[in-house]
Amino acid sequence: MLDRTNPTVTILCSGVALGVYIPALLLNYQLQQQQLHTDVVILEHLYTLESQQKLKSHKQAYHKNFAMALMGHKMTKDIQFSLDDELVNAILNSWEAESRSNFIVWSGFWMPIIEKYRQQVAPQPVSVNLCRIDADVSATFKSYSNFNEHDREIWLWNWSEKKLDYELPVTTESPIPYAARSNRFVIHGGGWGIGTYTNKIAELEQSEISLDIVAYEVAESTHTNPNNRYFMVDPNWSPWLQSPNEQPEFPPFGEVNNSSNFRNRPEYHELFDVIRQSKAIISKPGGGTLIDSLASATPIILLEPYGYAEQSNADIWKYLGYGIAYEKWKELNYDRGILEQLHQNILNRDRSTINYAQSYAENLQERSIKMKIK
Repeated sequence: MLDRTNPTVTILCSGVALGVYIPALLLNYQLQQQQLHTDVVILEHLYTLESQQKLKSHKQAYHKNFAMALMGHKMTKDIQFSLDDELVNAILNSWEAESRSNFIVWSGFWMPIIEKYRQQVAPQPVSVNLCRIDADVSATFKSYSNFNEHDREIWLWNWSEKKLDYELPVTTESPIPYAARSNRFVIHGGGWGIGTYTNKIAELEQSEISLDIVAYEVAESTHTNPNNRYFMVDPNWSPWLQSPNEQPEFPPFGEVNNSSNFRNRPEYHELFDVIRQSKAIISKPGGGTLIDSLASATPIILLEPYGYAEQSNADIWKYLGYGIAYEKWKELNYDRGILEQLHQNILNRDRSTINYAQSYAENLQERSIKMKIK
């Protein structure tokens, strides 16, 4: 029988998209600060070696060809064929042996595995939070719409309701005042380095806009413009190349120069320190980017979204006054004043959002107390 008083929280994420991986690690650290025992499990650790290699090739192809990436997004399908059945069965057995009953899911691809676990430990209930990193149900969850009665949806932002629900802070520090920030702009294409961001660099340079460019490959950090800086994740790092027994870590990150020094920390991702000093983020509207924007009060200059869910992210950020479409900003001659107003909008927002880590810890404690009384 599962021990329902066991506070261990299993956080299920994917290493393919950093927009899912990084929020999972943020939550993991914050739950640990709430004195909870946690375990982060990366989906790709359960893949066959062949499937892991295919992921690497897909990432390269999507980075080089955004049209191909958009086509691949539309064809998102079940990944059960990529899994190693022996590894899946082993982890399910270990969960049962350890009486795991509390799960937080960041990728819908985990849902068939969770359902298999439910059947394995039935009739004991399994508590699952489904974290919505996008303002619409993302593609990985679309195929698994029949939720269990014990599943709970956690929306950070919800386009259909036009509001923010839960919040995942990045640090405990207050946003830097806009006037105190450097006159620089972060530009990136998310964890896979995809989108139209590279096409905007030349015209932004012509307008004498200083950029902090997050490169995907070392060859992209050309340093041809002295006003630009280049940053990147350590190209030798991959979340699923770590041992499954190791605690997952934030991506080693640093500025690309003659002596690149990639580093990370346990609390949050290093790119956030660059973002909170900048005037705006120029990027496609991934969920992780929205977290960074909200936490740092840094507006987003919105590039073309990667699929329908990111379109909803763009829609709600424009609706709330936290972001502006790139083309509209360009029409306004790259006006800085409107960006400061967007920054103020984020600062002055309604503070009714719920701190997810704190709320989860409190709810788990309440449930544990009730189970002990029984």
